[in-house]
Amino acid sequence: TYGACDVADEEMSFCDCLVHFGHAEIPMKFVIPVIFMEVYDNIDLIPSLEKNLDFLEKKGKNIGLTTTVQHILELKNAERFLKNRGFNIYIGKGTRRIKYDGQILGCNFSVCKSIEDKVDYFLYIGTGYFHPLGITLNTKKKVVAIDPYTGKIVDMENEKTKLLKKRYAVIEKAKEAERFGVIVSRKKGQFRMKEALNIKKDLEKIGKKAYILITGEIYPEKFRGFNFDACVISACPRIAIDDQPRYEKPILTVTEVNLLKETGEYRFDEIGGI
Repeated sequence: TYGACDVADEEMSFCDCLVHFGHAEIPMKFVIPVIFMEVYDNIDLIPSLEKNLDFLEKKGKNIGLTTTVQHILELKNAERFLKNRGFNIYIGKGTRRIKYDGQILGCNFSVCKSIEDKVDYFLYIGTGYFHPLGITLNTKKKVVAIDPYTGKIVDMENEKTKLLKKRYAVIEKAKEAERFGVIVSRKKGQFRMKEALNIKKDLEKIGKKAYILITGEIYPEKFRGFNFDACVISACPRIAIDDQPRYEKPILTVTEVNLLKETGEYRFDEIGGI
């Protein structure tokens, strides 16, 4: 599945119990008991940190440390190592959607916001750019990402600039749209009907037509027959950003809708509660 937001309890309701592998639990109500079996990677994070100490020292001494659940058990070791090298380490606490201190999701960066005023920058340990990009767009601080498998370190500022250029281009194109689909996911951890209703009202206030659709999986072929000029994804924030190349029309996140009618600072879409 896509994450702890996407648990197949209703499809598997004929079972006595469902075991969900790979993700930390997000507190939700299920129709049958669900056991979350987290899957960890026990790769040693220290070699990657040791290799990049000079780079980190140039960025500052006050570091906000964060990762995904796959490396969460090794985060304390990383904290001790960096403290022993003279850094001040901060690990934040998240909303109730977040199980562990220091853990981020692709849709929730509350652990970073909780310590933002204390740090010089954030250090994300993990693979890929999506999670650290989310931090750069949800805080005012710089973000550095270390891949623990390769030891490669990246300052995310250039990646942030590239992403923003792409997203502003999509938003500009969406300003020309007249007919919007507002897409809501049936997945429990992504169901955002309240946001969808607000988006519909906001679009209608600026003279657009808006129609709410509720679906399970979200992919381009589902919406071709509706003749939408653009869509807003009131579900996982990753869909609009990751899947935009698959769509012929502009696909917006919940927070990007505000930029259709006014100028302002770009804000990354988050799911704060359940």
